[in-house]
Order: sequence, then structure tokens, then C-alpha cells
Amino acid sequence: MVNAPAHAQTPPADYTTPKAFMDLFFDFTGSGEPDYPAGRPTLGQMLTQSAAAKEGKLGSLILVEGSDVYVYDSASGERLGAQRFRADRSSGFYELTAISHIGPAVAYLAQIKANGDPRWKERLVSLQTHVAAVRAENVNGNWLDRLNQPAWAPHKAAIRAMVDYACARTLAYIASVGDGEALSAASVNDTFFNGVSPQFPIPLVNVMIGTFMLEGLRGAVDVYTELSRLKLDWPRAMVLVSSRAGTNVSSGLTEGTNWLVLFLKAASGFTLPDDRVKIVPYAQVRTSLGETRLSPADLAYYVQRVWGPLYYRRIVSDQVFAGIPTIYLPSRPPLPGDYESTSAQSIDQFMIRMKHSLRDEREMLSNTVAFWMVRELAAKKWDPAAVAIPGLTAGFPPGVTRYPAVSLQ
Repeated sequence: MVNAPAHAQTPPADYTTPKAFMDLFFDFTGSGEPDYPAGRPTLGQMLTQSAAAKEGKLGSLILVEGSDVYVYDSASGERLGAQRFRADRSSGFYELTAISHIGPAVAYLAQIKANGDPRWKERLVSLQTHVAAVRAENVNGNWLDRLNQPAWAPHKAAIRAMVDYACARTLAYIASVGDGEALSAASVNDTFFNGVSPQFPIPLVNVMIGTFMLEGLRGAVDVYTELSRLKLDWPRAMVLVSSRAGTNVSSGLTEGTNWLVLFLKAASGFTLPDDRVKIVPYAQVRTSLGETRLSPADLAYYVQRVWGPLYYRRIVSDQVFAGIPTIYLPSRPPLPGDYESTSAQSIDQFMIRMKHSLRDEREMLSNTVAFWMVRELAAKKWDPAAVAIPGLTAGFPPGVTRYPAVSLQ
């Protein structure tokens, strides 16, 4: 007979760590504890300070928080520049994302119907009404001209044609399902997403990838333009990335799942060293972040308590433990949608990457296209007119070179 394990004895209610142990603990770390000696830097902060003094002036502090990029002078805390990747009503984000979401919206309605929820009917009618209104706005209005988005300027005619085609294709599909009895997941996939006909020779998946690519292009060009203006000393920059993507709180925690790291490297002309970029999902969002000047306390937090210890601990470990072998972990394997393995023509590969980005909680959805578009922009010297745009200027079926005009009877 096996005896049941004895329960662990709980410490007496009046026990607390003796001061001697806490003093020893505080010799190395513990600045977050309420009784840590006031004004005394931790050894990690001292290491950062001493290394910075030895190296001379530190480079700029670059903070990526969500969709915002801030650049600060690391000595004074003065904000040198700021730019947002997306979610601005004067950027074009909402216009193209609305078109991009048509496909998923129809697919969701088909599944809602399959689940027995009758509300799919009214929402399908609502979608039909709104798509028709957008088509009219796109044909009769001048939203692209008024938006005047520089990254899209070379492609305005193609964008207008793609938006019209997407709306026409959606209206035709909704009409084809009649009262909705023919609406199903199989129909959405086979007919709406991937089906072609003489009237609609381009699959809707091209539109889904094309709109996604255009938004990636716009965000990357906007931020690159701002960073280029600053003439940064990239090899000495201190970069912190805390870029929660929307509600996906588990994504983008590694270089291989966060395209913003690749973007910053590409923006630097690939002169930004790997070890100067730190992904910090648990870093605090200090109150002065985004202001015209970081407070001294907040500047010290980002430089001396976050970036510095993360950077210098690697240097110290290699020096102190020089005789111990180093473990080198492999980077992630190539994936469909990566620039090196996917051509601009391969819409199917980008759709595979989209599914992966949706179902893997470690991935940012924008990874679907951004790893590719950043590399394409860098290869084409950041010229929006020179890049290929899968789904808009490339990736069409044989014999098709652009979105055709469509007349609905």
C-alpha cells in the first residue's frame, strides 16, 4: 500500500523573509519591491549606465507600441518623430479593409446559417445594401482623389477597378443564392472565393490578398518616410517592440511571428543589428509615451530598466561564461508567403499563409502579407510605383491582366 504524500507544511502566519536575505537579494535586483533602497540602481541598470558611458552617446530610442512608432532622443527624452501604421480615418485603412472583409463576412453568414441562427437573413440583406452603396460611391465619387494617399497614387485606376469588381462580384453572388437557401460554406468557397466565369474571370481571393497587400504597402511607406526623415544612426539604435495586434494578445512575440521587426531592419537598410531589437510584451506603457518629451523617469525606465539589461546581459554572459558552449536556436522555417519562397503570382500561397495566420495564435494576421511586402519594398528601393502587388498588379489567371469592368443587369 502506497502512503499518501504528506502535505507540505505552511510557514507560520507571522513569518517574513529576514532582512539579511532581502538585503542580499537587493544587491542584484528587486527595484520593484516597496522596501528597495530608494535611488539605488540595480546591477542591471548600473551595467547599462557603465556600458553606455564607455561606448559614448547612445543611439535613438525607438518604441513600437501597438500600431504606433515613436522615436526619442535617448539623452533628453525629446520626441524626434512619430508615425502610425494604420487605423486612421484619413489613411485609407478603413476603405480597403471594408472591401477585404467582404469575403469573411459572407463566409461567416454561411456558417451562422448552418448553425441554425435565423439572423443571417437580415445581415445578408444589410451586407447587400452596403456593398451596393460602396459600389456607387466608388464609381460616382472621388474618394481616392480626395484621400490622396501617396503610396497608392501610382495604382489609383487599378484600385478603383478592383473595388468595383469586388462589389459587383459580391452583389452577383448574393443574387445567385436567391432567398439564401443556396448559401453554404461549400458554395462560398467554391463559387464565391475561387469560382470564375466569363463575366468574373478573377477569383475573389485575389481581391482579399490585393486589399491586404495595399494596406501593408501604405503603412510601411508612411512609416518608412517618417523614419527616413530622421536620419537615424541605426547601428546604435535601441529598439523596443510591444505590438499587440488588435485583440490577438498572444501574437508577435518572436522575430519570426512579428513582421515589424523585419520592417525596422529593412527601413535601416539592414544596418540595424539583430541584438539591438527587443520584443517586450510585458513592458509598461508609461504615461509620457507619445508625448513630445518622455519624462526623466520614463526615459530611464525604457533605456535603463528595459532595453539596457536585455542587451547587456548577453554581452556579460558571453564574457563571464566564455568557456561554456553557447546554444544557438534555429530561426523559424520558411513559410508560404515569405518573400524568398513565394512569387507575386502565387495567390494560393498567400491564402495558405492567411489560414496559418488565422489559426495559429502566435501569428499576427498582417503576417499574411507584410513579410512579403516589406521585402518587396526594400528590393524596389521603397518606390510604391515599382513594387508588384499580388492581387492587384500580379497573380491573375492566364490571359487576364487587370480587373475588368462589370455591368450587372
